[in-house]
Amino acid sequence: MAFEMEYGAIGAPGLLFPFVPHSIETGVIQEDKDSEGGFPLWIKTGEADEAGKVYVNKPENGKLLGIAQRTLFNDSYKAGMTINVVKKGRLWVRVLGEVKAGDDAYVNDTNNAFTATATGGTQIVGGMFKTDAADGGLAELEIA
Repeated sequence: MAFEMEYGAIGAPGLLFPFVPHSIETGVIQEDKDSEGGFPLWIKTGEADEAGKVYVNKPENGKLLGIAQRTLFNDSYKAGMTINVVKKGRLWVRVLGEVKAGDDAYVNDTNNAFTATATGGTQIVGGMFKTDAADGGLAELEIA
């Protein structure tokens, strides 16, 4: 089971903030992922037959599409399932390395972790951390 909520935590990876406008699309996940949400999702660019397909791992010619929304009915995803992709809004993510409120947000290209480190990463366009978090902790991430 992939349940990622910690006792006493104020959030969980992929959990959306209430009363904040969100832009969400739906895609068909192409790989298995043992998580309820809060992970980056990618698309392949330049290929006509890729419409609606999203990837957990960055594909060749990949572009960051958004972040998987946490759901209450899936504790993991199997290839072929539909998944909500948050493109704008505010949600919780688990971070690699310390992040500070106001830091720009990136996805590490090697391990798909959210970080404030630009080196070896893909910038989340309009992405900024809204709270501080220690390595491995939860941070509030806003995508504008």
